[in-house]
Amino acid sequence: MSTFTTMSGHETRVLLGPDPIGTMLSLQFANLKEAVVLQITGHYQGQRGGFDAFALPAEVFAGMANYASVTPAGQVWRYAAAPQIEWHSPGVATVSVELTAVIE
Repeated sequence: MSTFTTMSGHETRVLLGPDPIGTMLSLQFANLKEAVVLQITGHYQGQRGGFDAFALPAEVFAGMANYASVTPAGQVWRYAAAPQIEWHSPGVATVSVELTAVIE
């Protein structure tokens, strides 16, 4: 969707496509061991940061009544930023990941 505002203050919105793109998904994983943290950061590096898109497994959306309406066919994800890591003690961390939806 694009929004245009005229100088007189009138607003016009244009829907540019039927699929939701640019949707953000925030994930947080608490109390992870270092090996799992390395898997997440390794995946981020394998996707060349936010360059390559990837599919998410259905388990990520477990508990949502109708996740198919949120994730239409062909929707994949890209990293919006590098994973954020907060170490709580040696070998234990919380990792936050921000993803953006795109259509391939």
